[in-house]
Amino acid sequence: MTTLPVAEASAALPQLVEQASIARERIEITVGGRRAAVLLGADDYDSLMDTVEILADAGLVRELDRSIREVRDGDVYSLDEVLAALRAAGRLP
Repeated sequence: MTTLPVAEASAALPQLVEQASIARERIEITVGGRRAAVLLGADDYDSLMDTVEILADAGLVRELDRSIREVRDGDVYSLDEVLAALRAAGRLP
């Protein structure tokens, strides 16, 4: 992660935006030597907001925990099993 004072960040903003959006780098911006802001690309921001939304949904977090336990315990179906079940239910030709 790159750290820059706000004056340097301001002068190099177009290049920093490119670094954040294309190279997916996070850039810390300081004011008076103290961390004040972080510049990140839109895709990284969207991903972060999606994660926050998921974690805010307690029911969904419980379902994810259950799913992780099932995978860990080997309680899963193969692709062939899923396809066979879908065909048997008439949901696939």
